[in-house]
Amino acid sequence: MKVEQIKTLILTTLVLVSIVLFWNLVTFQRNYDLVNNQEYVKEVTINDIKKPIKDLVVPNKIIYRNGENSFHGIQNMEQITPFVNEIRKWTFYGFQRSVNEFVEKFEGMPGKQVLIVQFPGDVPFELLKSMYTVEVKEIPSGNFRYMFIFQEDLNDDEGIVYFATNDLRSIIKANVRQKSSAHFRNLIEIMSNNSNPYYAYKKNSGGYLFVNDKETVIPDDQYYPRLYDEKIFIDALFSNPDRVTINDEEYTDGSSLMKLQSDQQMLTFVDPTITESPDTVYNMITTSVNYINAHGGWTDQYYYSGAFVNTKKINFQLYTNNYPVFNELGLNELSLVVGKNRIHEYRRPYFRLDFIPYNPNKQEYTLPKGTDVLAEIQGDGVNLELVEDILIGYHMEKDNENAVIKFQPSWFYKIGNSWIRVNDEKLGVVENGLE
Repeated sequence: MKVEQIKTLILTTLVLVSIVLFWNLVTFQRNYDLVNNQEYVKEVTINDIKKPIKDLVVPNKIIYRNGENSFHGIQNMEQITPFVNEIRKWTFYGFQRSVNEFVEKFEGMPGKQVLIVQFPGDVPFELLKSMYTVEVKEIPSGNFRYMFIFQEDLNDDEGIVYFATNDLRSIIKANVRQKSSAHFRNLIEIMSNNSNPYYAYKKNSGGYLFVNDKETVIPDDQYYPRLYDEKIFIDALFSNPDRVTINDEEYTDGSSLMKLQSDQQMLTFVDPTITESPDTVYNMITTSVNYINAHGGWTDQYYYSGAFVNTKKINFQLYTNNYPVFNELGLNELSLVVGKNRIHEYRRPYFRLDFIPYNPNKQEYTLPKGTDVLAEIQGDGVNLELVEDILIGYHMEKDNENAVIKFQPSWFYKIGNSWIRVNDEKLGVVENGLE
């Protein structure tokens, strides 16, 4: 074979090899891009609802003191919302500590008119930037439970607000700027005309228990539980859902574990690799909200109800008919144990509530006054110094025979991390106007 023929053969072979290699490279890149795109697009959510912090961290009571020992208040979320919307129009700035000034105004002059905005759990000052308009870069450390707004401190466009801890021993004063105070004062007037009388029980620790002190008529309710397929939670919560194996009601990918309780329609998801704990309530709340938003976990109406630093736990409580819901098994909440920017444990129901348009067995309940409730609790040997809050809500109970979930109005009080239902029979709760 001549040298020229050998060169031609080698050149042809090299060209063919180059073509094959190029084709394989193009094919591999296309498949690689496809895989990446699938992983990028594969964000499974339970629904499309994502909630900002400002719609989750809201007051659960608003009380108006319009004279010495004269209190009126509201707890219904529909009535609270206009106040929240008004405060969102304000600009907060000039934070500074001011214990003595507050004590002189609130305790030293009990006749001063003041609006008391109560939150269900500790709220970190850092979170104010996500709730309202804040003009300063640096904000105080710590948490608050109340906002106090004295009517005399609201001028045409400037005002003062006091933030207080649950025991009223740590006070931060802030300046507020508003376009007009007229609308807010109108809301106070509307509230004083439509709210219920409240009783303020002062604890030795310095804190207060504000309770509705008028008999309240509230209807019961019931819903169908609409179950979600566990597959959607597998896809939404596991980082590698294709690797998940099933053993009875337990699902694992070799690392994380999801366990169902089908008798209660409860779900618990645990990632044991997340062990480092967050250092602030702020990080706990923001991490939890981001996590639930990422998979669309707001299946019903939930609000922030508390943070427990010792257990690194955050709760979001179910509401129905504008009142909070309580259940001994945890069917009324989304509960999260938080690690460093990650979630260690997530516990929740895997159903949502479907309204029953026809309810022939609907009842109305007349709940007693708050002072009667306080007396009953004390009569049972409960130390009111340990009670954090007392309020009206719904007790949630499953009716498996009729495949519905029932909600009965009742009184509840909080000690530590637990809410306890007050004994309705001993209180003489009236149903349908008849004993």
